[in-house]
Amino acid sequence: MDSCQDRTVSVAEELIKIATKLATEKNLNHLLNAIVDSARQIVRADMGLIYLLDRTKRNLYVEVFQCDSIPVNFPHVRSIPLIINGKRNDSNICVYCAHVGNVIYINDIYQYSGFDFNNHYLFDKATHYRSQSMLTLPLIDHKNITVGVLQLFNALDESRKKVITFPKTSERLVKAFAAQAAVAIDNVQLVKENKRLIRVLDETNTKLELENAKLREKIKGHYDFSNIIGKSTAMEKVYELMNKIIDSDATVLIRGETGTGKELIAHALHYNSRRKNALFIAQNCAALPETLLESELFGYRKGAFSGAVNDKIGLIERAHAGTLFLDEIGDMPLSLQAKLLRVLQDKEVRPLGSVISKKVNVRIIVATHKDLQRAVKENQFREDLYYRLSIFPITLPPLHERKDDLPALIKHFIDMYSKKYHKKTTTVSPKTLDFLMRYHYPGNIRELSNIIERALLLCEEGTSLLPEHLTEMNHDIRNGYNATILVHEPIIKDLKTAVGKYEASLIQYKLRECNWNQSKAAEELNIARRTLIEKMHRYNIHR
Repeated sequence: MDSCQDRTVSVAEELIKIATKLATEKNLNHLLNAIVDSARQIVRADMGLIYLLDRTKRNLYVEVFQCDSIPVNFPHVRSIPLIINGKRNDSNICVYCAHVGNVIYINDIYQYSGFDFNNHYLFDKATHYRSQSMLTLPLIDHKNITVGVLQLFNALDESRKKVITFPKTSERLVKAFAAQAAVAIDNVQLVKENKRLIRVLDETNTKLELENAKLREKIKGHYDFSNIIGKSTAMEKVYELMNKIIDSDATVLIRGETGTGKELIAHALHYNSRRKNALFIAQNCAALPETLLESELFGYRKGAFSGAVNDKIGLIERAHAGTLFLDEIGDMPLSLQAKLLRVLQDKEVRPLGSVISKKVNVRIIVATHKDLQRAVKENQFREDLYYRLSIFPITLPPLHERKDDLPALIKHFIDMYSKKYHKKTTTVSPKTLDFLMRYHYPGNIRELSNIIERALLLCEEGTSLLPEHLTEMNHDIRNGYNATILVHEPIIKDLKTAVGKYEASLIQYKLRECNWNQSKAAEELNIARRTLIEKMHRYNIHR
């Protein structure tokens, strides 16, 4: 067997070892070091570096540096920006390689003028090294996405004493190796990210269970309607509906604006029902991305996806014999809507990665501030699921429609925050109460709670809440600047001014209602987002 055949067999054996190593290594730093070390062996490179994209996908940074004659921790290269002054940084060979996706050979960087090698010149000067031949390879995974760049310097002859150029005959070999390395890096990064997300979910789950335990201890098996503040006609109608559905297992749809107390109603329905000794579990459908929400609700089996190292029970199964409350159901992705529909129809749940469905006895209560009928027409919500969920709808009135309840709510929050901040119970001055009674409350009860809490913190202990305690965040309360009062202002004499003020107050109301989400507010007002922004500038409306 001649030397060429020996070399071929040696390389083949090395590739088999490398493939095994890359497939089994789970530590990212160890994997990257193995990739650089293996690449150096394959092409007999004296020095090797590997660059990865940072989290922002805007910079390449050196993750691993290997050279037998230079300390590993030598600070040789800073991060490399992909974009400089709005243009792609193609003067840097690594950035160019990452974007174009080609293997680049340079025989001598000191004789080549196509790229900016100043960093390498400075590196050589500082280390007394002599960079010469260079091989730069893009690390492209199976999804054709560049995850980094591998750079090798100074190919050595068989004696490993003389620097030669990297042979282009090995291009197919190094490209195959780079592709394998990229897939290995992508897999390890995916597993690492999945583990992080699972840890976050587990921590959230643990926190939720603790909160549920505290809540059960607090209510001691009984949660009556007296916990809900309000005796207005509008709320009496809500109580009548709740009484009719308390001991039923029928699905309940709670509708109402943000901050009207939908979860409080769900609590009352559960803790007054025969399920009160079982779990009440709440999940906001808008709080998690689709994949995480699916695993959170349905659970998964070990090995269902990268990072799933243990079985996880989903919230639907965990709420067996109890109640599952799904807030903001209107934001649930369509694919999950289909799975929830099957749970409602078949009373079964199938975890991710499992072929076996489990029977569940769970009552589902959902809530939304969206118009689901409109969402159905716009193909953003399944019609069959909507009819399943709206068997028994309960609509909560906004706070401005139940002003009779305001004095009791104000007293409730004053007492609550006085106790929380260890202050003597505070009274409300007549003028302050007048402002609070006239305000429109686009944020409903949640906004009132925040207003009282801030005012109580500003108020001296044992004194009354005054208008000046309603901070700048609530300047429209003090100025009486809202749509409810506007029509009574006698100082507005011409129509144009009146329309302008009404328009400004309506825009401000919608922005508050949509939590200052401009796109959503524009949609609610049926105007373009650009038009909304122009009007905000015109009327000096800001958060």
